[in-house]
Amino acid sequence: MDNTRVDGRIIVGKLKREMIHMLNINLPADDISMYHGFKKHVKKKHPHCEKYIFKISDIISNPDYIGVHPNEPNSIELVKRLDKNILVAITLSEDIGTKYLYASSLYDISEPKLQNRINSKRLLKWEN
Repeated sequence: MDNTRVDGRIIVGKLKREMIHMLNINLPADDISMYHGFKKHVKKKHPHCEKYIFKISDIISNPDYIGVHPNEPNSIELVKRLDKNILVAITLSEDIGTKYLYASSLYDISEPKLQNRINSKRLLKWEN
């Protein structure tokens, strides 16, 4: 099944309604897209995380932690413990006339940073 849309976005998952309620945020329970430029972004900004791009759908559907960045409205952070702690940032587009969720970044966070975000309640344990 080809999940590519006409505008070049690839559907890589869906934001779960339960996550929205748990975080008390105003985002749609909708498909999450990835542009072809996403891979280029990760390769350029976070080259050590390029190997995790193929796991993006699993991270989105089965994160270990979920949260909201305090300075990024209309977004959600999903973290999965793999051999590193991998964070996928999901953002609601601000395009006029069209709103959709898209993967805006993917990078690793250290164990101390993860623990700090858990302790501050910025990240919450997600029970699937």
